[in-house]
Formats: sequence, C-alpha cells, structure tokens
Amino acid sequence: MPLAAVRASHGVLPLTGGAKISGRARGLWLYVSCVTVLGVVLLVSFTPLTYANPVLAIAVLCASLLLSMFKLRLPLGRGVSTMSMACAADLVALMSMGADVAMVTASTSVLLQCTVRVRRSQPLYRAAFSVASVAVTAQASGWVWRVLGGSLAAPTISTLLVPLVATTAGYFLVNTALVATAVGLSNGESPFRAWHREFFWSAPSYFLSGAAAGVVGLIVEHNAYILLPLAFVPIYVSYRAYQLSLRRIDEERRHASELAEMIVTTQEALTRATQSEAALAAEKERLVLESSRLAVTVQTIRDGVMTVDRNGSVLLINEEARKLAALATGSSDERPIMSMLFALRFSPAAAEDALRRLWVDGEPFRLRNDVPLDGPVPLVEVTGTPTRDADGQMAGAVWVLRDITHIARAEQERAKAAHLESIGVLAGGLAHDFNNILMGIVGNLSLAESLVRADEPALAARLSHAAAACTRARGVTKQLLTFAKGGAPIKTTASVRDLVVECSQFALTGSPVAPRFSVAPDLRAAVVDLDQIGQVVHNLVLNAMQAMPRGGVVDIALQNTEIAEGASPTGTTLKAGRYVCLTVQDQGHGIAPEHLNRIFDPYFTTKEKGSGLGLAISYSIVNAHGGAITVDSQPGDGARFTIYLPASTRSVERDVTRQPAAIRRLGGRVLLMDDDAMVAEVAQEMLQSLGYTAEVALHGQDAIDRFRSAEARGEPFDIVILDLTVPGGMGGAEAVPHIKTMRSDVTVFVTSGYTDDSVLARFREHGFDGMLAKPFAVSDLRRMLETAGGPPFTRNA
Repeated sequence: MPLAAVRASHGVLPLTGGAKISGRARGLWLYVSCVTVLGVVLLVSFTPLTYANPVLAIAVLCASLLLSMFKLRLPLGRGVSTMSMACAADLVALMSMGADVAMVTASTSVLLQCTVRVRRSQPLYRAAFSVASVAVTAQASGWVWRVLGGSLAAPTISTLLVPLVATTAGYFLVNTALVATAVGLSNGESPFRAWHREFFWSAPSYFLSGAAAGVVGLIVEHNAYILLPLAFVPIYVSYRAYQLSLRRIDEERRHASELAEMIVTTQEALTRATQSEAALAAEKERLVLESSRLAVTVQTIRDGVMTVDRNGSVLLINEEARKLAALATGSSDERPIMSMLFALRFSPAAAEDALRRLWVDGEPFRLRNDVPLDGPVPLVEVTGTPTRDADGQMAGAVWVLRDITHIARAEQERAKAAHLESIGVLAGGLAHDFNNILMGIVGNLSLAESLVRADEPALAARLSHAAAACTRARGVTKQLLTFAKGGAPIKTTASVRDLVVECSQFALTGSPVAPRFSVAPDLRAAVVDLDQIGQVVHNLVLNAMQAMPRGGVVDIALQNTEIAEGASPTGTTLKAGRYVCLTVQDQGHGIAPEHLNRIFDPYFTTKEKGSGLGLAISYSIVNAHGGAITVDSQPGDGARFTIYLPASTRSVERDVTRQPAAIRRLGGRVLLMDDDAMVAEVAQEMLQSLGYTAEVALHGQDAIDRFRSAEARGEPFDIVILDLTVPGGMGGAEAVPHIKTMRSDVTVFVTSGYTDDSVLARFREHGFDGMLAKPFAVSDLRRMLETAGGPPFTRNA
C-alpha cells in the first residue's frame, strides 16, 4: 500500500471525544467499521497456515518490510505521490504464491508503515482500517489475476502482460477507492472527487511497482536470480525521465506564476490609479458632510463645546457654551477664551495655569469653579484638550463646559443622607441601650411606689417626680429611635387633610399664633405612616410658632403636584410622579444663609430651648417615605418648608376598630425571655408583684427549650414574654413560631427597646398576641396582661 493512501487515511478518520457526533460522522464510522470487519474476516479466513515455498515467502516478506522503510516522493502536478516499493513485493507474492500470501505480506508491510518511522503515533482503529483495506485489496487483486489466467510459467501477452496490468490497476483502484471513500465521508464531498484530488495522480507509482514486480516474478519463477538487478532498470529509467519532465513542468509553472503576479500587480496599479481620482472627490464630499454633521452634533450636545485656535480665539461654539460663558451671540468669535473663564468666575491664577499647561506643555486639564450652588453663576466643570495638525504641531484646543450644579446638589444630598444615617445608627443603638437602663429604673420605681405607705407622702412625691423624669427621658429615646430609623414607617393609603389640620391646631394651642389653611378640594391620598407624618407636621408648625414669639399667622397649604422626568425641585432627587405637597410658611425673621445647610443636622439649633432634633427627625421620616423636604428663607421674610409625599391612586384605607379583649384575671406561670440580666430581674419581680410565677430565659433558643420542657413535665406556661432583639442570638420574632407550633393557644407578648420597630406596630402579623415597649412600669405590664385576648386563667394557689 503506497504511503499516500496510508497518510490520507490517517488524516480523515475522526477522533473520538465527548462532542456530539453528527450524522456525517456516524456514516463515516459505520463505513470504517464495515471495512475493518471485512478485512479481519479475510485475514482470519485466508491466512495460510502452511507455505509451499517458505523460503520464498520469508524472502518476499522481508523484502516487503525492508522496502516499506524506503519511499520515493514523486512531485506531481497535483501535489506529491509517495511511492513505496513494498507494493511491488506484494504483487510478486501475489503472482508467485497466490493472493493469501500476498495478503499476509501486504498487511504486515502496512502495519509496519503505520507504526515505524511515523511523525506521530496513530490510534489503533486507524491502523486497523489501513491493514483491513490492504487485505481487501490483496484478495480483490488476486481474484483479477486468477480470472484473467495470469501465469509466470509461460509468459505471454495474454498470460502475463494483460493480467499484470489489470491486476496492478485493480490493486490501485480498490486500495485508493477504499481510502477515498473515507476521505469523502469525512469532508462531506463525493468519494470520486476526493479520489481524483488525492489519489489519481499517484497512479504512476502503482504501475512502476507493477512493472518491477513482473520482472522480479519472472526472475524468481525461472531461478534467474543473476538478472535480479535488472528489475530496477525500468524503475530508474522511468523515474529519471519522469523527474526531467517534472522539472520542466515546475519551470513552466514558475514562469506562469510570475507572469500571473505581474499581470495582477499591473491590474492593481491601474485599479488604484482609477480609484484615486474617485477617492479624492469622495473625500471632498465626505469632508463637507463631516463638517455639517459636526456642526449639528455640537449644537445638539447638552454640554457646552468650543473649538479655539492657537491664539485662544473661538472658532466654533454651541448655544449651551454661550449660555454658560454668558456671551452675546454676535460677539463670540472675537471674545478670547480668557474672558470666558473670567465670566465663569475662575480665578486669574487658575486660568493662567490651565492655559500654560494646555499651550506650553500640551497637556489636557480640568477646572472647576467652586461657586455657591445657589449663586447666580452655575457650577461648571471645564475640560481643555489640545488638538494637533498633521505635523504634530499645536493647532488649537477643544473646550467642554459642563453644568454640574445638579450633580453637586445630588452629591450634597447623598452626603447629608449618609451622614444622618450614620448618626442614626449610633442614635438607635444608644436609645435601645438607654431604654434597657430606663427599664431598670422605671421598673424599680414602680415597685418602690407600690411599697410606699400612706403615711410617707414625701417619699411618694419623690418617687413620683423620679417617674415623671423617666417619662421625659423615654420621650427623648423615642425621638432618637424615630430619627435613627426614619420611624420605620408603617405606610397606609390615607388622606392627610384631617391629620394636618388636627396636628397644626394642637401644636398652636395656647399660643398667639393662628393657623391659616389652604387645601386643594381634590387633594389626592398619600402613602404615609399617619403617626410619623403627624409628628413631622407637629415639628414644622411648632418650629414656625417659635419663630413668631409675638404672634402671627402660619400659612399651611396642601396641594397636588406632578414632577416630570429630570425636573425634580431644587435640592431634591425625587423621581418623576405624582406627589402631595405640604407647605408651612411662617412670618418670622427667617433663617440666616450660613445656617441653611445645617438646619437638618441633629442637635443643631439657634433657639435657647430647642433640642435640635425636630427638623432632623422630620428629614429622616420624609426620606423614609420616599419623599423630600426643602427650605426656602430670606432674612426678614420668614421661612417656608415644603414637603413632598408620594401620592396614591388607591382608595383611602379605613381603620377597623378592634373590639377590646376580655379582661383577664391575674395569675399563672410566665416564661420571660430577655438577654439583659437587670431588665430580666426587674421584670420578674414586677410579674411576681402581680401574682405570677416567672421563669427567665436568656435567648430565644433557651426559651424554646424551657417551654418544651415545661410541656413535657405537665407544667405548661400560661404566658410567654419575649424580647424582640437579642444580639448574637435568636430573638423573639424567630422564637415565637416554634413556641406556637408546640401549643397554638399560648399567649405570647413581645417587648423591645426599639419602640418604633415595625414588629411592635404589627405584632399580630408576626404571631404575637400583644406588645409592650420598654421601659414599662408595673401599671403598663398589668394593662397589657389584662387586655390581652384569650381565655382567662386563675391565679395560682
């Protein structure tokens, strides 16, 4: 088998892998498998076990193996034909000893070609296909030799020449057709096209091998071994003649290739010359079009854009740049760039340094005029970038002027919100811890008051004053918690008309200030927490009243407003949509300009009796509602606070009055969970003073375990009181589902120092039957236990 066929078979058979096998690949594998199986069957069935002339068989086999190590590469018109003289040995074996011996010789030779002196190892199935192909070829060629009556004993045209030519042709056609079919199936083309491209031009190597085989066969048949060297004469003569012919063909091909390249080069030069003239005209048209597009683009850019020459004179400017630079439309071409920077309030030193960097150093720069956000000149960022000509010399510059006033305001608002949020986190933690401390004080005070005798009025008065002070302290912590969380709003769809009127009138009760209301008749409903918005209204109206100590009128207006995209009010970052607008205007002295940016800071106040929390809390509450609050004030003209609250298209939710629960008789077993030892101790004593037996748990999991253990002992708890928040452990909200799972009818209360937590406001939604905010007194605890729903239980004996 010539190496060309072996090499082709190696290149087309696909490798196995994890990829999905296509239909073409399946067909190829089916074909290869069939050929391989047929070859194996032939080898198993016809391999001879004995040989009539074993010496000759071994000699031919050795010659085949030896010759397969040497190949002659014949350059042809369509590639290269690799001739292996092993094919001649196979034909000698076929004519001298039959097709079976030729099959063994050819198979052994091909196996050697596939495994020895190869550039890279091949998979086993490829070698099997090659061996099977040559086995089929040997048997088919032997059949042709036998049918045509081929014989070496009496060589004639009919007994040797014709059978030899036909056998060689059969060997060539069968061998190459088998491999060409595999090539065609692999490449998705017809087998004939693959055969013509890959193997048609290798036919000479087969017929040269056939001629040599005929000569060697005659020499062996007639024992004329002395003439054996003559077998190589036709091969050498043919090879030399073929080599000279190919050399001439190569020379002609090279000359033809050079001539074709010259023609192509000439045509390309002519084409380029033809296209150059058209390109010049197209370039002129393109430049005109680009100039027009540039002018239109510059005019439509929202940022200001200017192009200046080397002297700083303006060459191109759009309308936005004219507005920012405060230039007259007709004088922009004569106005130097330095004057533009001065018009934008840049300092002379900064302008000079920027121009020096641009024109002398050739570096881009960026400037920002740090002017007040509410001043007459906008906050502008100016960027200058040098432009250069074709020689790399400075030709001018492009200036971009961007109004960043709205960006700076948004950054200011975000910074303020982040500042308030960080302070709020601190305030929330302090308020929670302070409430736990107050819990110990209030609880002990309430217990002490219950121990005071009737003949100790002075002590009772002192305790009463201390309890009142604790009540005021509790109000301060509630304000801190509201500021810390923005009140954790529990929003409902409601009308704020009555709320605003009621809170305003209540705040002004007993003062010389009168309210004046202006409410739109079609006022929309808003999505608000009524308690928190009521606190905001109270703070704003109280602030207005304190600004008019000698009396006056505070104007309170409610109206609908709609904000378009990108048109949020100054100082806000509101999204587009519908809002309810509340305005509170006083007639006081106004707010000093230096104080306007700080009035929403916690504990900032200019009043002798102010706490500095009212406006900060109002700011946090409104932000938590998705709204905004602004202030506008001029000294001597009073202050106007404006609040925007998201409006709703839904109907107003009506309050459902909850029926009072049955009064409970005191007494029973109580499971109390609180991580603070002092709070747990005081609460346990308070429960005992009310006739309950209390058991204390430190965290949620401890409470669950104690509740389960009590149920197992047959000593169930009647009431469970859980602290909402346990740092680093399970809190009440996580524990109540487990407790309710064990016994659904048990009464569970929740307590917390975070008095504005939404769980306390919606305790029933979280599985609780009641709530109590810390700090609480004995009376508060009694009230909660008496008004809780559920079946009454009797006092323990």
